Amino acid sequence: MCESNIISVHSLKQPYPVFCNKCWWSDKWYALDYGHNFDFDRPFFDQFIELQKEIPQIAMMNDNGVVSENSEYCQDFAFGKNCYLVTGSWKIRDSFYSNNTNHVQNVVDCSSVNLESELVYESVHSQKLYNCSFMQVTTNCTDCHFGYDLKGCKDCFGCIGLRQKQYFIFNEAHTEDEYRKKMSEINLGSYKTLEKVKKDFAEFILRFPRKHVNQINCENCYGDNLYNCKNTLGYDCFNAEGCKYFYKGDHPQFCYDIYQSGNSQWCYESVTPDDSFMTAYSLWCWKDKHVFYSDNCHSSEHLFGCISLRRQKYCILNKKYSQEEYENLKTRIIEHMKKTGEWGRFFPIEKSPFGYNETVAQDYFPLTKETASERGYKWKDLDPKNYRESTYKIPDNINDVSDLIVSEILACGECKKNYKIVRGELAFYRKMNLPIPRKCPNCRRKDRMKLQTPKKLWKRTCSKCGIEIQTAFAPERPEIIYCEQCYLKEIV
Repeated sequence: MCESNIISVHSLKQPYPVFCNKCWWSDKWYALDYGHNFDFDRPFFDQFIELQKEIPQIAMMNDNGVVSENSEYCQDFAFGKNCYLVTGSWKIRDSFYSNNTNHVQNVVDCSSVNLESELVYESVHSQKLYNCSFMQVTTNCTDCHFGYDLKGCKDCFGCIGLRQKQYFIFNEAHTEDEYRKKMSEINLGSYKTLEKVKKDFAEFILRFPRKHVNQINCENCYGDNLYNCKNTLGYDCFNAEGCKYFYKGDHPQFCYDIYQSGNSQWCYESVTPDDSFMTAYSLWCWKDKHVFYSDNCHSSEHLFGCISLRRQKYCILNKKYSQEEYENLKTRIIEHMKKTGEWGRFFPIEKSPFGYNETVAQDYFPLTKETASERGYKWKDLDPKNYRESTYKIPDNINDVSDLIVSEILACGECKKNYKIVRGELAFYRKMNLPIPRKCPNCRRKDRMKLQTPKKLWKRTCSKCGIEIQTAFAPERPEIIYCEQCYLKEIV
């Protein structure tokens, strides 16, 4: 629309037009102008894809320039400010390279760090942290670094399973003076030192038992990393009630088969139906009611097969009807979809406009290009222009890094892809005394995924008492796994 240069999740090869966020959210265009009549001689999905190829798509799925500010490079994002390459998050400020981080500020390279956390680096599944780094499944900690399952701790380093402790190093108590002296000898601003500490900590915590699943204040729940939940089977959820197969949620109620959503109620088989009610088989539909098989529709109700609508009701394939006409036609379409075998199915993966390796599916179910092609999935080839030589040799110590690094091109030490350091990120590393990362954001995220348990439960026996348990740790893993009762007797 405005022809300005933009960043987008949609490649130039996509057939549909792409609008910048400001233009897409504006009233300068009318999505109903793209309406189609439904053809009962053809499958529903084919007609939906035809509409998708015509209608403008938003560059990034966020509300930047509408509610959020200075966060145009974030995807699946809302209510944020000054964020860069953050995904699946809301109510967040001054943060970088993180996902599923809500109600936080100044977090960098974190996954599932939530609830009033501030100044946090490379941490997973933790809440209410301040000035912490390399933390796993920890809560309410301050000035702690390299910790696993700490609660209410301050000034602890390299510890596991502690409660309300201070001045501990690798689970050994110290006086304040001893602690300060020893910590002054560990310079985490050095990349070589940091890598050695990471290795030592990973080996150290294998000596200690771990609880079979991470659940806090939960009742009748199955899954891992659940907080204040009731009657729920899911993973990485807060304040969920009556949900099943829910992954990454904030206050969902009575929802089933949902990926990443906040304040959704009675929703089914959808991606991010934030603040929605009775929405099913849909993507990115926010503040909606009774919406089915739709994509990126907002503040609407009673939609079926619609794309990019806002503040509309009683529409099918972006064509508006009276209430009576809508209900009659919707009923006929559902019966038609039952005959074609489409009703009750999510959008087929082969219809996706994205390559399989562009999506998080590749993280959880990795495929080769050949296998993906055999299954009819799209694939995005690497772009050579993203793999140039580095123009800057990163010093070992953060104190030796020049301000000029923000103008340089870096190359990932693992996948060789180029990446940059932005000004706010550099200021964060200096404040936290942390070295410049040697890997690109994607490879750093993959490293964090290795620290997290799979979204699956296995039957095992407690290594202490022998009782049968369901755990997120696979039987072949090296960790010592206890049931909750045995684990609580071990922690101090």
